[in-house]
Amino acid sequence: MVRSRHILPADLPNAVSYLNDQELDRLLSAVIAEQKRRGRKLPAVSRTQGVEVAAAFPLTQGKLNAIRAAFKAGVTASRIARQFGISLSDVRRALASGIAKR
Repeated sequence: MVRSRHILPADLPNAVSYLNDQELDRLLSAVIAEQKRRGRKLPAVSRTQGVEVAAAFPLTQGKLNAIRAAFKAGVTASRIARQFGISLSDVRRALASGIAKR
């Protein structure tokens, strides 16, 4: 059996600009998982580059938004952690990061 190879578009930055937020989060998660599978070091991503520290922070933008919304609605951090199945420290980091989407 011959595996077909997928080719990236020639203008990848432009192609990515057509993705919605959820698709972009899925793509980023897949890239990070593949880099880990290959044993490659994850690139350092800084806030000054306009990107959240995704490699060190495994929550998608959707989860971050949901965590912040739940907290603003009065749900305690420990309850949010239980409902999302994540650690309390991850919830606290999500609340502390407070990076606003542009």
